[in-house]
Amino acid sequence: SNIIYLRDNYKDDHYYYRIVVFTGYRKNSGTKSKIYFKVVGDRGETNVRIFSNETHQIFQRGQIDTFIMTVPKSLGSLHYIHIWHDNQNNQSSSSWF
Repeated sequence: SNIIYLRDNYKDDHYYYRIVVFTGYRKNSGTKSKIYFKVVGDRGETNVRIFSNETHQIFQRGQIDTFIMTVPKSLGSLHYIHIWHDNQNNQSSSSWF
């Protein structure tokens, strides 16, 4: 899979995080909804970020997507990532597994 640099990264950021997302294999596992997320560590948390790519479909059934997120300072030891979507598009492509 290609490495996707998040659209909302800043060129002056000094810390890089790789986020790998596995989408399930079941029927209708993929989504066309917009996927948002926030990463929380013991030294801070990100603003709300969005997974996006203009050149190819992401979050398709059975697909592995790799993203690079940049931030201005270290988040420290990571605790969790909160992920949600906007439930857009038709019903069969809005949910995500």
